[in-house]
Amino acid sequence: MIFDAVKDAANRAQHGLPLAFGERLFEDDNHLIIPSIREVDGEERFKVVGTVAAKQFTAVFVWRDGTPVSYR
Repeated sequence: MIFDAVKDAANRAQHGLPLAFGERLFEDDNHLIIPSIREVDGEERFKVVGTVAAKQFTAVFVWRDGTPVSYR
């Protein structure tokens, strides 16, 4: 997946991780997907919670053409 360079740089600065890291959360067989309901977003967003290297992470994403796309 290719991400917007400006959004990726902002995510690295704010969270210390590239947007692509969010894809790793889906590799956890026990990951959870939770609806993120905020009308201000203007679209249906979801949170994925998963474990990577024995640490839990959360990423916000949307579905685009059947593929999850990370936001942060």
